[in-house]
Amino acid sequence: MTVELDCSMGEGGGSVVRVSVALAAGQNNDIKLFNIRANRTKPGLRAQHIEAISAIKQFSGMTSQDLQVGKSQLALTKENNENDVAYVNIGTAGSIGLVAQAVMFYSFSQKRDLELIIKGGATHGKWAPSIEYIRHVTNEIVGKMNKNITVSPSRYGFFPRGGAEVSINFSSHDCLVPLTMVDRGELEKIEIYSTTSKSLAERNVAERQITSFRKGVNSRVDVIEHIQYVDSLSAGTGLTVVDHYSSGTRMGCFVPGERKLSSEKIGEMCALLWKKNSNSSASIDAYAADQLIVPMALTEGKSEITTTEITNHTRTNIELVRRFMKRNVSYEKEENCFRIIVS
Repeated sequence: MTVELDCSMGEGGGSVVRVSVALAAGQNNDIKLFNIRANRTKPGLRAQHIEAISAIKQFSGMTSQDLQVGKSQLALTKENNENDVAYVNIGTAGSIGLVAQAVMFYSFSQKRDLELIIKGGATHGKWAPSIEYIRHVTNEIVGKMNKNITVSPSRYGFFPRGGAEVSINFSSHDCLVPLTMVDRGELEKIEIYSTTSKSLAERNVAERQITSFRKGVNSRVDVIEHIQYVDSLSAGTGLTVVDHYSSGTRMGCFVPGERKLSSEKIGEMCALLWKKNSNSSASIDAYAADQLIVPMALTEGKSEITTTEITNHTRTNIELVRRFMKRNVSYEKEENCFRIIVS
């Protein structure tokens, strides 16, 4: 079976490509994509999309022609044997998290161990989760579905040169468990991860980010600080905050460093995101919610979560699930959160 998809649907970005390729490969379907990122300033495939597709191709045995930056059409066909290890090399500061996300979706359809080895790219970049968010929010939540994922960075990367080195292992599963996270319970502790290039140590960037964040929040629970100065090809930083709740869920927020952002401003921005999560009764933050739609759909039984908002990415992933699978996905507004049900 060949699936044809107009990639200008929904939010129309690279996530449409990553999600659809992962779903097609997991179902052993060929796929033809067109109008890839058609409405973007730079339309067509970008480097991080190509590396995500490359990883899925290696794992699934799919092949394609003309997989190049700027291409607006792509056809993938199942021809080769499957592999349990995939190697990708991101030559820019493209996001490691977005490549890993596509493989996570694919892994939910596979009862085998997979290893993704990434060289290059950024562990902390714009418009994508940090490596700490992936480890301590996303992976902790999907672990409750009986899908264990471990992330092992040996080198960190920041904009503009990237240069990270990360190994990600997706463990085999026997039986996935539906996800039910509706009531988050009480906040038990907050962990702060301030990861910064060693070249910025003299300016105390990591410490200043944390100090600024703590000034902007009012919490009576324990706050655990993780300060890390790391080797990297270019100077950079990132601040990730993870909330632990009594239900077992995690909520997180992340702000990457930028050239004109002071350490104090990064802390302030992260505090605002933290307050937005805290002011909702939701169990899952908005970014994690869009990552969980596909795993919930690939797990038998009814899954149900509450989230702070329904983003364009979440709506797009819901629509893609409806197109690829016979699953019912619905959401509704509640008093100060949204409830998503996959059945």
